[in-house]
Amino acid sequence: MADDNQHVRRFHGRRPFDIDDEAVVDFLDIRKGMSVLDVGGADGYYSVKIAARGADVTLIDAHDYNFNELNKAGIKTIVKDFCHFNDGSYDLVFMAHVYHDLFHLCRGRTLENLSNIAGRFIANLDFTKEDFGFGPPVSMRLEKGEVVEHMKSIGFRLKKDIDIPYHYVQLFMRE
Repeated sequence: MADDNQHVRRFHGRRPFDIDDEAVVDFLDIRKGMSVLDVGGADGYYSVKIAARGADVTLIDAHDYNFNELNKAGIKTIVKDFCHFNDGSYDLVFMAHVYHDLFHLCRGRTLENLSNIAGRFIANLDFTKEDFGFGPPVSMRLEKGEVVEHMKSIGFRLKKDIDIPYHYVQLFMRE
């Protein structure tokens, strides 16, 4: 399962940057009983942290990294490409380092799917659009304002955001 060190998240076995992951989860305002979908959650690192706050967590990923272990920990898992997923309704849809990929892979479908399944909130943690020697190509990254406009187009307004080293985190609320 994922590394328990709060400052080092396993990113498919590698991570050249540090994030205060507890601060990210704090930022999400997780409440006991809240339903959360972790999109592209890979090894379940954030899913485990969110579930520890009392949320009912489902992780969706195109690959089944550690899914047996996550299921044993009470986290539901779905093996599916998000471009073809619009089932269910979740209080919060959380995306860590995946929205830029989803936007480029399936554009309108991503927004349509988010609109269909996000009940109240959408959260996005992603890389800033700077070249610092790691992360996705700069050409794939999205500016914070671009994401705000995308979410606005499906009826979500920016509730709050924070900048952290190499990243930004945004929380959107349904209007």
